[in-house]
Amino acid sequence: MSRMKVHRNQDELLDTIEGYKTLVEEQKKEIFELNKIVSENEKNKNLLQGYKKVIEDLSIKLRKIS
Repeated sequence: MSRMKVHRNQDELLDTIEGYKTLVEEQKKEIFELNKIVSENEKNKNLLQGYKKVIEDLSIKLRKIS
């Protein structure tokens, strides 16, 4: 079983490295944005739970009045 070797010159390797660096930077930005979305979703879940508790408390008070 023979292996094929890919011969690249230094410029091609440097271009590849720069491409990977650019890709990493873009992925860092995407991760940052996704983390912001996760944080916002968590905040909204907590807010929703708070609203649910208020509604439950008000419903109990309404039943006691009726």
